[in-house]
Amino acid sequence: MRAYDEPIHVLFREEPRQFIWRDRLLLVKEVQGRWSRAMPWWLGQQARAARGEEVASTQGDLVREREVWRVEAGNGAHRGVYELARTVDAEDWVLQAVLD
Repeated sequence: MRAYDEPIHVLFREEPRQFIWRDRLLLVKEVQGRWSRAMPWWLGQQARAARGEEVASTQGDLVREREVWRVEAGNGAHRGVYELARTVDAEDWVLQAVLD
C-alpha cells in the first residue's frame, strides 16, 4: 500500500461514483468497503490554536470523524484499488492510499 493524502474531486451519490486524481478521471467499478474513524484530537482547530498556530475558527471543533471508502476504479483497461477519505458531512476528499 502506498499512502498519498492528496486532495481529489469526487462525484458522490450515496457512494463514490468517480473521482479525479492527478488530472485523471477514474470510474468506480466496485465499492469494496466503507468504515469510519475518529481523527486524532491533536489535529483539531482548538488544539492547534492552543499551540499558538493561526486558525480560522475553533467554533464547533469536536473530534471529527473521517469516512473511508475502499473502491476498485479505473479508466479503460487499467484498474486499481484506492482508499478515498473525507470528513463526515464535508467535501474535503483526499486520496488516502493506493493498494498494490
